Amino acid sequence: MAPFILFIVAFVLETGVSAIQVTLSDNGPAVRGAKVTFTATIVSGYTGENFKYVFSDTAVPQHLQEIISTNKTVTWSVEYYRSTYEAGQYNVHLDVKRNYFESLWWTVATAFTVFNLTDTLHGDMILNQNEERRPNNFVAVNKPVNHFIQLEDSELQFLKENSSSIITYWLVDCVLMEKTTDFSFNYTYEDNMGCHEVEAIVVADNEPIAPITTTTTTTTTTTTTTTTTTTTTPKPTTTSSTTAAPTTTVPTTTTPKNATNVNDTEHKIAKRAISNRTTMKGTDGDKASCASIVPMGKGYTFGRYQHTVFVREPISTINITGSDWLQHGDLLNLNVKYTGSQPFFYCIQYKLGQYNITGNETCLTKTRTVANNFPLVHYFSDSDQHTVLVIIENEIGKAVTKSTINIYKASVHAQLSVIVIPVFFCLVAVILVVFGIAYYQHRSRHSVEVADFDFGQAHLVYKTFTERLRESFSNAFNFRQRDDTDPLTNNTRYDSMT
Repeated sequence: MAPFILFIVAFVLETGVSAIQVTLSDNGPAVRGAKVTFTATIVSGYTGENFKYVFSDTAVPQHLQEIISTNKTVTWSVEYYRSTYEAGQYNVHLDVKRNYFESLWWTVATAFTVFNLTDTLHGDMILNQNEERRPNNFVAVNKPVNHFIQLEDSELQFLKENSSSIITYWLVDCVLMEKTTDFSFNYTYEDNMGCHEVEAIVVADNEPIAPITTTTTTTTTTTTTTTTTTTTTPKPTTTSSTTAAPTTTVPTTTTPKNATNVNDTEHKIAKRAISNRTTMKGTDGDKASCASIVPMGKGYTFGRYQHTVFVREPISTINITGSDWLQHGDLLNLNVKYTGSQPFFYCIQYKLGQYNITGNETCLTKTRTVANNFPLVHYFSDSDQHTVLVIIENEIGKAVTKSTINIYKASVHAQLSVIVIPVFFCLVAVILVVFGIAYYQHRSRHSVEVADFDFGQAHLVYKTFTERLRESFSNAFNFRQRDDTDPLTNNTRYDSMT
């Protein structure tokens, strides 16, 4: 009893400490008849030991699978036959068990997933233009567009193994344009700013693949008996029939050496999927309507794929006009003009020095406009060489162009007026001084000095030569206002005449 109690305690402690978490995913939804793959992954608590993965579903009849593995990821694939399982929703349950003794497995984690079985195929319609997949439903005008139906791998394998023929009907605006056997269709849209409803209907015939027979005939010279050997694939069985003359009996003869190899004559849909495209037309020569062309019924597996295709004109040319030589301090003023379908989204990037366009340039922030031109004004604080990148986008794609800007410093020369004006006024000043002195001398020659011997003056003002010269200039310019008969002032003092 004590060992059993110890085992229970140890089991509880181990379960609580080493918790295991597992996830379960599937590749559904899937068409009836295709295989569905379930993937179990231990996301935590994995120790590398053996685990038992127990899968079960809710289908009738039920599928149950046990897988013992040390891997943390285990897959389980189940094929849900069309003749057995109906379309609907199904659940799959997973138990992860750990081994404690040789025959004792204890559940340590569980998970479940839900998937759908449908009557129609799954996948998507892919648009390719200029050998690139379109990220949206916008295509360029007057350029071929390749429409392609991309099926799930499991469903494509199911069609190849169980369908005698696979035809894709392509309709544009509910008009049957073409039927193909390679899931693709090329078409050129010629109306700019147009909108078209494109529909593809993949129809797979579920009838058994017709057997391929080979006939070997042997003729003898003694009898009129013909022996025929027939080989049917995929099971290589040989049957013989003999036609005898009324008087001769010949035993049945088989010739296995002449039988055709099964691997060489195996019916493979992939080899028969030749791109032989035929445009469907009605009795009157017009393209047939989509109403009654596509066969539908219980003996077919089909899928419908629809897209609304918008036709636009890509950005073809970008012209940048304006001066790309700037004197330091001037503003850059350019005009950018382009063509294409609106709306447009653009941005401007400035690079120091020369820059080579890579085509991977992107806009962090975009400006939206419906005009086909915009001004570009910028100020460069330095005098280096710069590259202006213009990135313009619309729904079709983007275009990148550049303009190299050269900024120079001009040498500053003093203006002529700065030199001439000061020299001119200096000359004028010199001339005025010379004429002033000459006039003073001329005045002094014709002036009469009258002595005033009034010795009654007690105080005489002494004047220096500079003061007398200033007073003389003052008297010379004011001589007309002065009367020559005015008496001399009593404070005038003359120095010695000698």
